[in-house]
Amino acid sequence: MSLARALAVVRAAVEAEIRKRDDDPSSAASGEPAEAPARLAVQRRGGRVVVALEDQPGSDDPTPAELADYAAALGETAADLARREPLPGRATVLRELRAVVAPDGMAPLADTRLVELAASMAGGVAFSPRLELFPLDLGLSRALRISQAAAGVRPESGIPLEDLLSWVRARFPGLTVLDETTYVELSEALAEAGFPLDWDPERRRFLPRAEEGRAGRPALPSSVLTSTGSLYAAAQGRIAEGRDPREVLSARLTESRRLGGFLALTLKGPDLPDVADALAARYDAVGVSLGAVFLDALRELAEEQSVRWQALLKADAKFTATGTLGAALASYTRLAAERVRQRVVDVAEGAGPRSVVLLHEAGLIARYWDAGGRELLAGLQQAARRPTDTPHGLWLLLPTEDPRATPTLDGRTVEVVDRATEWEVLDGLFLKSLRAL
Repeated sequence: MSLARALAVVRAAVEAEIRKRDDDPSSAASGEPAEAPARLAVQRRGGRVVVALEDQPGSDDPTPAELADYAAALGETAADLARREPLPGRATVLRELRAVVAPDGMAPLADTRLVELAASMAGGVAFSPRLELFPLDLGLSRALRISQAAAGVRPESGIPLEDLLSWVRARFPGLTVLDETTYVELSEALAEAGFPLDWDPERRRFLPRAEEGRAGRPALPSSVLTSTGSLYAAAQGRIAEGRDPREVLSARLTESRRLGGFLALTLKGPDLPDVADALAARYDAVGVSLGAVFLDALRELAEEQSVRWQALLKADAKFTATGTLGAALASYTRLAAERVRQRVVDVAEGAGPRSVVLLHEAGLIARYWDAGGRELLAGLQQAARRPTDTPHGLWLLLPTEDPRATPTLDGRTVEVVDRATEWEVLDGLFLKSLRAL
């Protein structure tokens, strides 16, 4: 009802503006004050009605037609993103929508407003709370698989049909397939998605299959698994049965190590001590303290240029106090960042052709983000994403207040191309088991 009322208000406002434009401006001849010019215009693009602000005389604002064209271009990009498999994560969505050229004079839109506008112009596309774009006709089995709504169901409690669908709705609001879904349809979708849950008609809820029902699928201990793919499949089955989710995360990390590429690892700040060493030992990665390497590079540059180390520290203290990075210090941090990148590559090459470098203590990269830090991280990420470049794999440890929020490094957003493959959350239970090994 509130949406209907809001639309009625918008319609009334638009019609009032249209009447201004259509009325004969005779008020000037009668001596009455002239009415303000129309502020809204109606445009149509691809079957969509776009209400745009009029550009006022003497301003540099974009015209309604330019705004409507921009909105339509956002819709085309959104439709393309929503059709991809796997669904792109927030970082990819925002990057590609930001790549759509906005009209001159238009103020940038906030992330949420940008995604909302793109989805509304695409038709048949919606967005999740994580700012993922998805088709409203997304299949139920795929929605279950992506949302992991059926993971961790306990044998003693099970899960009612509505609760299960509520979890999916929370990830994919407005999904068409969820309307009037029966337990039969949901059972088929769960089986297709790889979740072994059965409907109990007496308790009216889904329950993990009984032990004897799983006799046909042998347990696969890690000692006899022939690939990380089978390890992941076994662990995925266990989490669906209410078993230990730590196995699934460990399998994902093992698979990431094999495949290479970039991986952001987020965790709560208080959980950070000793994690880098434990991860490196468990997954045969090479740990690199980025801060220590960065400081070593700065010291070397100072010695080479006969610059006192205290002078650089004084410039850094001034940066802290004023927020303005001096040109001299900026030139040193950029040169240091170039050396750090080469040293990380050298470490990876020395460790072997398929080695994974685990970067930690990376705060200095964020501190000098606009003076070499961004380029350093982006260059290493892109190299890891290319199969022929070094390092084969690049893991970045990111302590943060909220590990499930967008990966950040001291407030700087770390680009993640696809959440499903380039971001893992290290929760407390997993870290406890990791330290126990």
